[in-house]
Amino acid sequence: MTDDQVPDWLDTSSGRITVVSHKELFPDSSALPTFNSHAIETVLHRIPGLSEHFLYMNDDVFIGRPIAPDLFFSSVGGPKFFRSTALFGAGPRTVDDAPVDAAGKNNRDLLAEEFGVAVTNKFKHTPHALRKSVIEQVEKRWSAEVERTRVSSFRDPDDIAIISLSHYFGFFTEQATAGNIRYEYVNIALANVRQRYRKLLTQDSWDAFCLNDTDNEGVDMVRQERLLSDFLQAYFPVKSPFEK
Repeated sequence: MTDDQVPDWLDTSSGRITVVSHKELFPDSSALPTFNSHAIETVLHRIPGLSEHFLYMNDDVFIGRPIAPDLFFSSVGGPKFFRSTALFGAGPRTVDDAPVDAAGKNNRDLLAEEFGVAVTNKFKHTPHALRKSVIEQVEKRWSAEVERTRVSSFRDPDDIAIISLSHYFGFFTEQATAGNIRYEYVNIALANVRQRYRKLLTQDSWDAFCLNDTDNEGVDMVRQERLLSDFLQAYFPVKSPFEK
C-alpha cells in the first residue's frame, strides 16, 4: 500500500503483486493525505482480496531466509506474535512519551479495562502475522478509538496501535499465541553498523531482520547509504522476479 507512489524498479505486470492506493482503503477521503502510520494500519484489513491470514511488514523489515508458514501461524490458523523485551512502561501516559510509547500505553489502558491485565511489552520489528477477522473484532470493540486514530493525519498522543492491540486481543481471546523468531534489529545510523551488517552476512540463520534509522542527527548520510547498499547487494545478490 502506498500513497500512489510506485518505485521505478518495480515490475507490476505480474499477477502476484498488487500496488494498492491508500485512496481505496480510507473510508473518509478527508483523512488523506496521511503521514500517520498508526492511521494507515487501521485500514490494512480493508485491502480488496486480502486473505483472512496475512503478513504485514513495514518497509524496513526483511525476510532473511526461506521460512515455512508455521513460523507465523499455528496448526489451527492462529497468528503467532513476537513479543519484545522492550517496554513502554507501566506508568501513565505523559507529554514526553514518544508516539510509539503513547500508543502502547493507550492500548494497555483499553486492554486493562477489558481483560483486567496490564501489558507493558512492545513487539519486535518483524513481519506481523494477522487475521482479518481479529482486526475486525478489535475495530468493532473499540470503534471510537480506531476511528479517531484513522482520521489523525499526524501521529497523536491519543492514537492506538491497532496491530499491537490485535496481537494482545487475540492472545486474551485465545485466537493468537506467542511465538519465537530468529531476528536481528539494526539501527543503520550507528557508528558500528558495518560490524552489525557483517554479523547478518556471516550468520545465515536469520528468519527476519529490521534495518531502521531512528536517529540521523550528525550521521554521514553518504557513508550510511553506501554501507546499506553494499549490504543489501551482498545479502540479496539475485534480483527479485518483481524487479525490472
